[in-house]
Amino acid sequence: MNLKDYFENSNGIGVLSTSDEKCRVDSAVYARPHITDDGRAAFIMADRLTHRNLQTNPRACYLFKQEGKGYSGKRLYLKKSSETDDEEAINALRRQCHCLCVGEEGKKRYLVLFDIEKELPLVGSGNVRKNICTTCLQPSGEEGHMCVPTTEKDKKCSWCGALIVDQRHLCNKKLQKISYICNSCGRTAIKAEYLCKPEEIK
Repeated sequence: MNLKDYFENSNGIGVLSTSDEKCRVDSAVYARPHITDDGRAAFIMADRLTHRNLQTNPRACYLFKQEGKGYSGKRLYLKKSSETDDEEAINALRRQCHCLCVGEEGKKRYLVLFDIEKELPLVGSGNVRKNICTTCLQPSGEEGHMCVPTTEKDKKCSWCGALIVDQRHLCNKKLQKISYICNSCGRTAIKAEYLCKPEEIK
């Protein structure tokens, strides 16, 4: 489900956090954002601390706790892209998402638009990294750098404890115990029964 559909069909409570030029943080309860067709988040706000903070620091974080048990919801990391005090634009948005600053009826309002720089679930990173390069030890996603790719399903060598990244893994401890080689495929083993045509290494 995309963000537009999510916020149009989910109920809950939201908190928008901002800070001023001296990094003094403020949080305020805000209704669900309206997600525009170009993927931005729009909020209607009065000229209070949240709006004033955004005049000197364009970055904000919106936390949404979805109704129900558990901790379902969203965290949006935002950067202000534009704003307007045009009443026609504000009223058009209100008809779509019912965003209204509680207790601010009749006061001057602003329609503030944000680029969504990052989207995360309410709890957790939202990016389970299952691939780790055994050469440089850096985590990587599907499109990331991989020197020697491994996954969390890879087994560890019972001899040295290292991850077995392929069938050819031979650590020093295991190498000292190898006594047989296959006359067919060249594979080595510590026991003859592990090979189809074993030959003892002398």
